[in-house]
Amino acid sequence: MQALRITIPQILWSEANGHASEVAAVPLLRHRIGPGTAASFEIVHGFMPLPRGLTAPLEGPIAGYLAHDLALPAPFSSGDLILMDRNESLRSIPAASSCWIVAESAGLRVRYVRRTQSGVEVASEPDFEGPSRYRQTIPFQGRNILSIVRARIVWIGREMETSPEGPPGPSGPGD
Repeated sequence: MQALRITIPQILWSEANGHASEVAAVPLLRHRIGPGTAASFEIVHGFMPLPRGLTAPLEGPIAGYLAHDLALPAPFSSGDLILMDRNESLRSIPAASSCWIVAESAGLRVRYVRRTQSGVEVASEPDFEGPSRYRQTIPFQGRNILSIVRARIVWIGREMETSPEGPPGPSGPGD
């Protein structure tokens, strides 16, 4: 495989005619994203097959699972699978309406962010109006914003219940 410069995802998800398949192999982070975890965008453990239509517009797409975090923004839950975009131009001027992966002292976390002159303000809920929820600032202190704002979350996947409660019911007409 090394001599031919091919990878397992290329074998699994490419078509025989040499055209790209409708599935893209996105690297999957080895560790979960959340407080107290050793999540690193450099350490991956396998690949996640995702629709190419979802991943094609992204720069450096990467997937990961969320760890338990008491301050997760409302749309997220522990164990969610997320797809992230590492587009540097978007990370340089983060939109307040998006959720971002932010490098905090406690590790990588999901937050809403807004850039200030001195750093990046973070919140677990957006502040579109009303009292400010951005109570924590991560100072630049000679760092580039890209070392703080690591990725934009573009998709969430969640496992449905693994063992449904009660007996199976009818699936509809013509059961």
